[in-house]
Amino acid sequence: PFMGPAIKDDNGDAKAPPEFSPPDVLEFIGLEIDLPVGFLRLRWALLNAESQFLKDAFYADIMKYDKIDIQQWSVHENEIGLPKAPDGVDEGSFLNATLEYSYLMPKSAFVKANMCYGTFELLHYDDYCLVIKEKTLTPEVPYGNTFISWTQYSIVNTGKNTCRMVCSVEAEFPNGQPMVARQIKSGMRAGTAEKFVLLGETICRYADAFP
Repeated sequence: PFMGPAIKDDNGDAKAPPEFSPPDVLEFIGLEIDLPVGFLRLRWALLNAESQFLKDAFYADIMKYDKIDIQQWSVHENEIGLPKAPDGVDEGSFLNATLEYSYLMPKSAFVKANMCYGTFELLHYDDYCLVIKEKTLTPEVPYGNTFISWTQYSIVNTGKNTCRMVCSVEAEFPNGQPMVARQIKSGMRAGTAEKFVLLGETICRYADAFP
């Protein structure tokens, strides 16, 4: 039961806060999906230090990553992702919290097994919307030192144990675009689109499994 227990507050209707304006999505949308899981439950599974969902259910089992190392959140390590923040803890202070991770990606037809180094950052966090931005560096792949991969997961509470997730991606070339920039962008879009779909499928697979 990687998604954790059902959360009572997920049963009701969801209402956007006044003047709600989430961060814009990135350049290319790779997936938009309605998920059959409550928003607070999914938020716990993705973010909380007690959850093994990303590490075991997704990275290890589905993506076949190895040498997975997930660090702690830069602030409020134990509170981020809880259904309700403890008294005295302001969820506003979770904004811009970061978490670093690394793993070994399996070899493919195009590249040998290679290390990936990433950072999650919380751009929006409340009971209606969660936006996680992810920075990924893959220095061991061809031209890997020329680009940064940015991905973003925007999740909105649609009420009654459902939510909507929009995943987007963008390439950044800090020192200007190399000759192969177009191929890098196209490979990034294809690779992340596949990963986004697998993430959506994994969430759906465990949505009905309760501890």
